[in-house]
Amino acid sequence: MRGHVRKRGNKYAIVVDLGRDYNGKRKQKWFSGYDTKKQAEKDLPKIIMQVENTGYVETEDITFGEYIKLWLEKKKDNIAYGTYHHYESYCRNHIIPGLGKWKTKKLKESHVKSFLMSLRDEDKSLSKRTQLHIFRVLRNAINAGTKYGVPQNLFEDIEAPKVPRQNIEYWTQTEVKKYLSYLKGEMHFLPIFLAITTGMRQGEVLGLRWEDIDFENKTISVRQQLKKKEKKDANGRYELSQVLKTSSSYRVISLDSRTIEELKKHKKKQDDDKEKAESAYKNYNLVNATITGNFILPSNLNDVYWRVIKKSGIKRISFHALRHTHATIMLKQGVHPKVVQERLGHSSIQITLDTYSHAIPGLQKAAAEKFGEFLDDD
Repeated sequence: MRGHVRKRGNKYAIVVDLGRDYNGKRKQKWFSGYDTKKQAEKDLPKIIMQVENTGYVETEDITFGEYIKLWLEKKKDNIAYGTYHHYESYCRNHIIPGLGKWKTKKLKESHVKSFLMSLRDEDKSLSKRTQLHIFRVLRNAINAGTKYGVPQNLFEDIEAPKVPRQNIEYWTQTEVKKYLSYLKGEMHFLPIFLAITTGMRQGEVLGLRWEDIDFENKTISVRQQLKKKEKKDANGRYELSQVLKTSSSYRVISLDSRTIEELKKHKKKQDDDKEKAESAYKNYNLVNATITGNFILPSNLNDVYWRVIKKSGIKRISFHALRHTHATIMLKQGVHPKVVQERLGHSSIQITLDTYSHAIPGLQKAAAEKFGEFLDDD
């Protein structure tokens, strides 16, 4: 950040450059009232430091739409690309057209309410779930906009859209065992097996490194994922990234003995592949890799996944539903929801309880019976 001293009438002022706005117009902040040039020059470094530390922005000249673009740029480096893609789409198609014209300081609760009501119009054909996502993105952006002049507490009397509970897809224990019996011996057995036994997301499974596995303590540390690039380039459409979906996605998952055994067998086979490939092997240290060490493309993994479903004859569920399968089976086995939340990397236990409410009644019944057994002990 730069600044300089300028004479203004009989006085001197410090002028700090704040960059340019979205129209390319230069933005500056003036600090006037100095009697001499020497006084202004003495304060110049201190003023520049204050502006840098406070992140000063001329809020009078910024619209809410301009602020949203600034907010998105900051979000871009801190969330997964897929999440950012959804945020950007909601902002570009709905939030900016609906609220972007207002100056940040002029935004009112009535504007927000009117905008959210407009999302319910039949012409927009937006599902309740999409409306809820837009609501959450907008609330997140507004709560982060204090220094840009965005008024706070705009959502104090606004309720989130009610979303009908969705029935999630999952396999029973019997279906899992049948599927695994047909999966055995298939290429890419391990990544699909890990998705079932750990509840990891597909990108997390494909980004897993050997250094993330603690064989002694039987744990996996989720710290990397395979994700889509913003733009396809000469090196392909995907990349390995240590930016995960949310902060709670970074987690440690305990492993059972069977999974540890499968990992050790897989490691031995991979070492053989590495020896055969010699210098052609790409040493990304990936657990799930091609025979030359490169990452496995999701499309290739999905081909195997769907082919085995067809061979086994069990019901079709999405790859992501293996995560639901893992959680549902654990809950029905009596595992505490807090443990399931931590394994899946949900940001709160409420998300886990809401998503897997179908498994909760069984837990309540088992708990009631156990309490009854305690009474009968007399």
